This record gives sequence, structure tokens and C-alpha cells, in this order.
Amino acid sequence: MRIFVTIAGTFGLLLFSHTIQIWIWAIILVWLGALPDLFQGIYFSLVTYTTLGYGDVILIDEYKVFGAMASVNGLLNFGVSTAFLVAVLSKVLPNHLSET
Repeated sequence: MRIFVTIAGTFGLLLFSHTIQIWIWAIILVWLGALPDLFQGIYFSLVTYTTLGYGDVILIDEYKVFGAMASVNGLLNFGVSTAFLVAVLSKVLPNHLSET
């Protein structure tokens, strides 16, 4: 049970941190006037941050660099999250295997 809580907590923390970053990108893009409303901002930020990039919502030319930066930011943060998750699992699982 302790392993489950540790892993679930780690996933929850990572998901929460990515969600906060997506909301920050959305709020900034709406505040700058690059997108018309918060729904569009969240949707655009989510598909851009995850590098999915459907292309159905695009930024005007003056703000396209922000879309690219959101994508780079997401890519780097997913890499860091993966490394963090591997580090947590490497600490938790060997201890669990030695206890059984």
C-alpha cells in the first residue's frame, strides 16, 4: 500500500504541476490578446504544451513565438518529469523488493 501511495502521489504531483503550467500559459496568452477567451487559451495551451498541436486554434503572427515556446517548455518539462518519476521508482521499488 505504501508503494501505491508513493507512486500515486508522485503522479498526482506531476499532473498538478503540468496543469498549473498549462493554466499559466493560457492566462498569459489571453491577457496578451493572442487568444479570445480562457477556454481557447486552455485548449491551445494544452495541445501545444503536450506537443500534440492539432492546428485548429492558432495564434496571430505577432504571438506565434509564444506557441513555440510553450511547446518547448512542455517538451522539456515532460523530460524532467520522466527523470523524476524514474528516480522515485528507483528509490521505492528496490526497497520493496528487498522487503518481500
